Amino acid sequence: MNLHAVYHLLGQVLLLLALFLLVPACVALFYTEHGAWSACLRSSAISGAMGMGLVHLMTRQIGDQSEYGPKKRSLGTRRNLLLLAFSLGCAVVIGFLPWGSADDILDLAGSLPTFGSASSDQILLGGQIGVILLALMALVHQLRHDRKRAELNQKEFYRREGLAVVGLSWLVAGIIGAMPFLFSGAIPQVVDAFFESVSGFTTTGSTILSADGIDGMSKSIAFWRSFTHWLGGIGIVLVFVVLFPAGGRSLFRSEVPGVSREAVHQRVRDSGVGLMRIYVGLTIVQVALYMLADLPLYEALVHAFGTLATGGFSSHSESIAYFNSPLVEGITIAFMFAAGINFAIYDTVLRSGPKRGWRMAIQSSEVRVYAGVMGGATLVIAAVLWFWGGSNGVAGSELPDYSRVTSALRDSSFVVSSIQTSTGYGTADFDQWPHFARMLLMGLAFIGACAGSTGGGLKVVRFMILAKASLRSFQQFARPRAKLLVRMNGEPLGEDMVSGIVGYFGMWFLIFGSATLCLTAMDIDPLTSMTGVLATLNNIGPGLDMLGPTQSFGWMPDLGKLLCCVLMLIGRLEFYAIVVLFLPRFWRI
Repeated sequence: MNLHAVYHLLGQVLLLLALFLLVPACVALFYTEHGAWSACLRSSAISGAMGMGLVHLMTRQIGDQSEYGPKKRSLGTRRNLLLLAFSLGCAVVIGFLPWGSADDILDLAGSLPTFGSASSDQILLGGQIGVILLALMALVHQLRHDRKRAELNQKEFYRREGLAVVGLSWLVAGIIGAMPFLFSGAIPQVVDAFFESVSGFTTTGSTILSADGIDGMSKSIAFWRSFTHWLGGIGIVLVFVVLFPAGGRSLFRSEVPGVSREAVHQRVRDSGVGLMRIYVGLTIVQVALYMLADLPLYEALVHAFGTLATGGFSSHSESIAYFNSPLVEGITIAFMFAAGINFAIYDTVLRSGPKRGWRMAIQSSEVRVYAGVMGGATLVIAAVLWFWGGSNGVAGSELPDYSRVTSALRDSSFVVSSIQTSTGYGTADFDQWPHFARMLLMGLAFIGACAGSTGGGLKVVRFMILAKASLRSFQQFARPRAKLLVRMNGEPLGEDMVSGIVGYFGMWFLIFGSATLCLTAMDIDPLTSMTGVLATLNNIGPGLDMLGPTQSFGWMPDLGKLLCCVLMLIGRLEFYAIVVLFLPRFWRI
């Protein structure tokens, strides 16, 4: 394995994270949240210091060049050790700076002299803006003028290196993303902050925060919390592929396992740019529609980040129900549904026009099944809720009133869309619903959205292939000599793909069962354990019982939270990019 390439590209991912952390720092300046500004800037500085150390590592030759391969090279030099020690030391010093709180910064402002008509507060604001601009220029310069990037050509960068960079990038993102929560005091516990960060980047939406913790969070930290969704939805590594396409095909396939064959055959940079344009364009459209529905820009951005990424973090503990607006709920349903469709269809719309894209969507059996399952489940659950009635209009009851069909259909359509696409937004506490509706929702969480989308779950296409492969096995038993093929959209699938999907289901159930046993061993009841594993492994967000839509993971022991973090990472990267990191043979040079 080319470890030099892995470390170098991982360093560039750290620099990108440092760049992204400047965004909530700007939001903190806008809302004059000095403590949050310091927290985001310090986190950016730590990420930048570590990134600088990794990208400037150099290799030295060991041994002579053999006739069977190139010269062997090593990273174990005194210069590299000193460089890493220096960057780590800088990160530690920055992390323990004594001026991190809002009171410290205000005291600093009070000690500043005045110049002319400018007050000390204005001078402080100018200094804060200057620091952000200085950090921005330093990071952009390093990212755009990296001389060692030319060394990382396609010949030295294969799928193994791509898997290593993708898996490590998500682990590093979870660690760096936790720092603003810690430094700002919004989440003072390390494990809790790491859980919240991983949940954000993996677009899971599970939280350890109570209702008061969510409602009392500063605007800039709440913005960062939702911004991690948006970054995780498009994939921080995909952003990296667009900017630095060296070795990009391996990274692209590792980060976006559901892309179409056409996208893989295109130039990697073109495919990445196309997906970025679709993602950013849909986000802008949703923000504009939210603002037309009378949402402020801040609220529109926060909830658009959670919708397109199918994450579910909100700035309010009541989630979308806070707005009590059928129009806002309708916009959210439409974009949750759109986020669960294979992005290759949107790419076809951009490249070949809406007519061909619409034809591709209609002809796709996966999209038809996805829409059919969602529509059918909505009607079934709406009927169940209507017959159940809830409180039936009785005053003082804690149950919702479903005596009207419209109320049942409104909540059913939103919750079904949210659960199947793994978004996790809520307008009703579905844990109060009848058992049949609750179990059906968990079944939808198990199925998930389309492959190649930002949605979670096991994906509709995998269930379709598994069902067809199972049917073929029965037909093969009846007609042993017949040559039967599994087909999707009229095209035969290779046996390696079919066996791979069967193996994927086997791996999923093995991890699901093992993780459920681990949680029950921590004295957590079986229903909570099973739905908690399902919610994190499939990146859904809420579960049932003690992890229902109005509950949180905050009561869970730290070991259980760390296990859920691993499950979220495994589910986001669909097993392989995380599991291979624990195989010793994978790291052999």
